[in-house]
Amino acid sequence: MSEANDFERSIVDLHDSAGRITRGLETVAEAIDTIAADNSQFIKDPDSTPKGAEGDTITELLSGIRKQISDVVDHGRSFETKLNQYSTDITDLTRQLEQTKKAAMLDPITGIGNRRRFEASLKDILSRMSEFNEQVSVLLADVDNFKIVNDTLGHNVGDQVLRLVASNFVSNLKGGDVVARWGGDEFAAILPNTNIDNALIVAETVRKSIDSRSLKNKETGETMGKVTLSIGVSTFRQGDNAHKLIFRADQALYEAKRLGRNRTAAEQD
Repeated sequence: MSEANDFERSIVDLHDSAGRITRGLETVAEAIDTIAADNSQFIKDPDSTPKGAEGDTITELLSGIRKQISDVVDHGRSFETKLNQYSTDITDLTRQLEQTKKAAMLDPITGIGNRRRFEASLKDILSRMSEFNEQVSVLLADVDNFKIVNDTLGHNVGDQVLRLVASNFVSNLKGGDVVARWGGDEFAAILPNTNIDNALIVAETVRKSIDSRSLKNKETGETMGKVTLSIGVSTFRQGDNAHKLIFRADQALYEAKRLGRNRTAAEQD
């Protein structure tokens, strides 16, 4: 259960407890009113009414107790009202903080996770390897000649390329996979429960999906060329940590580029 849900449940419990106390006091007040009404003739005459420890009459005692209970009931109702307002304010604040945390994990240009999200996800997955049959693979991809696209066609077109790549990754990965913008023109993906052979198939699917697309000017419809990817793939080995997995994927990516770009390469033994 999340902290927000824990807080909301605690507020509900506190509100219920406060309500029960208030209703209990109201019942006591009603009982006092009943006692006073049933014995009105007897306690009407102060001289014939028994005295309390301080010499007060029953009427004075009942009246004093009734007033104190009424004051507590009023405070209880005020507390419940304030509690409702505090609950709303803090719940709204908690949700805003959750939204801020999520936004801090997203890349503003592509809408997918950023490097921080990727690293947090990989750390979490590696801590639960038994759930994934001890199999996790990492893809590290780089847009070929992205600097030329930015320099010749402008940053708006460069952003369009980044969104195109991100969209193709999302379309070709399964539900439990994670894709993020690693930085600049690089993208990274985590494929839980996926061995090296299947990870290479996924990488090739993404690469071919990009290779089959042509970049067009949205305003004029003019074809501005093709976008290609180079992708490196690594897979979990016993004793691995996140750094080692990413390092081998980066080495494989370098090899893909060395061999001519627009291709996929697996880590070397």
